[in-house]
Order: sequence, then C-alpha cells, then structure tokens
Amino acid sequence: MQMRSERSGVGFVLMVATAIVLVGTGAIDPLGAFLVAVLVAAAALFATPYAFWLRSDDRGVTFVRYLLPRRFAWAELRGLAMEFGEEVESGSRHLTLRLRLADPPGRVPGPLLGKLPVTQEDTPSGVPSRAMAELFALFGERGLPVEEAEFANEVLRVRGFPPLPPLRVWAAPAEGVPGAERAYADAPGIDEEADALPAEGPRPRQRGRREYLLRRAALADRVFLRDGDGLALAIALRAAEQLVRYDQITVEGDQRHYVREQYLSWRARNP
Repeated sequence: MQMRSERSGVGFVLMVATAIVLVGTGAIDPLGAFLVAVLVAAAALFATPYAFWLRSDDRGVTFVRYLLPRRFAWAELRGLAMEFGEEVESGSRHLTLRLRLADPPGRVPGPLLGKLPVTQEDTPSGVPSRAMAELFALFGERGLPVEEAEFANEVLRVRGFPPLPPLRVWAAPAEGVPGAERAYADAPGIDEEADALPAEGPRPRQRGRREYLLRRAALADRVFLRDGDGLALAIALRAAEQLVRYDQITVEGDQRHYVREQYLSWRARNP
C-alpha cells in the first residue's frame, strides 16, 4: 500500500539497471533493452503491489517486508495508527498506516504499513482494496483500537464488512474517582512542571507520547483549578480530550476525572 508518486523513483532505478544489464550482456539489441526497461518501470509504478505481507494467527501477527519477517504478539499491539497528511508539492491528501505498539522501554515506533491516497475530505479515494478492509476488520475482531474509525468504517461498508465495535468505556475505580487534591498531592509545582514540559513533546508515534499528554492534561487541569477562568477550562478540557483520544476509550462525563485517575496511578509508579 503505497502512493504511486513514491514508487516512481524505484521504477526509474529499476529501468536504468535493467537497460544497463541487458545492453552490457548483449542479450538483446539496445532498442529491445530500452523497451524491456520501460516495461519494468511501468510494472513498478502501476502493477507491482507494495511489498509487505501481514499474517495473523491466535498468537499475534507477522509483518513481512523485503522478505524479512517481524513477529508481534497480540499483547505487544495497541492498535492501528492512522494519520492524514498532505503532500507539500502537489497538495494531495494521503493516509499513513502504522502498527501501534504497546511502547515498552526501548521499543521503536511501529512499522509503516503503507501510505494511501485519499480525497481532499479525507475519505477513501476510489474503491478501497479488500486487503485494507480485512486489516481493519482483523483489528476490530481482536478488540484493538483503529484510529480514524469513521474512515475505517466507510472502507468496511464499501467492502461489505460489519462496522468496527464501539470503543471501550472507561470505568471509574470502585472506590470512586480521586479528587483533584488527592490526584495532584505529590505533583511538582505548576511553574516547575510547565518549565519541564516542552511545547510540543514527542511526536505522535514516538516513545513517551502518552506520558507527555497525561502530564500536560494534568497541568492544564491544575492551572484551571488555580485560576478558574473560562480560557483555562477550555484548555484543560481540550488536553483531557487529547489523552482520551490517544488511549482510544470513551469517557462519559467530565474527561478530567479520567486524567486525575490516570495521573494518580502514574505518579505512584513514577514518584
């Protein structure tokens, strides 16, 4: 799964290499070598599928690219990462797919599955492939979150698959949601935390992204509790929403309750 514009370079290299080999060996005349090279480039650009396979079984998935397999147990996967973007030169839109990993210490971001063209409205361009629908359905069956569920459900609908199951709903602890005083009792000072957190933090697929979102949401909540103005509340609610979206869950009511519960748990592990 790859945009044709990104295969053009590969096609050109293959064309030149094919022509050099055929002419150098004298297998056919130069004109024939040129025609064969053009056919090779066309195959790379239009006919050759993107070179990866994704096989699944009860234990996990095996990702194969360039004949090199990588095995991931289901417990290592957190879902399917999907990110819309725009080509700088052409302005065309695309969707990037990656495996989303559980992110234990030292693990690199999940492997790239492909980049696909989409419409300017970020909807499927043309008839989506059955392989893409099967990929979304597989993650849905395993209960793994699929980002951009609206896009995935449209692909599933076109290919005759059932929609993705709804996101799991966060359940508050049996003892109740911790209040702000308890949740932030051991937190560093607001100014100290603000200085420690960078403006952007790790990029979406980099290790440490969730910790950054959690700390930023907790900081925004604390700023509102201190200042109490409408702008601070909007910032706190937005930061809480970003954490909830990252965790791929549904939180009924005030999402800051989830932030406080998660922050208290994180501080217990990171005193």
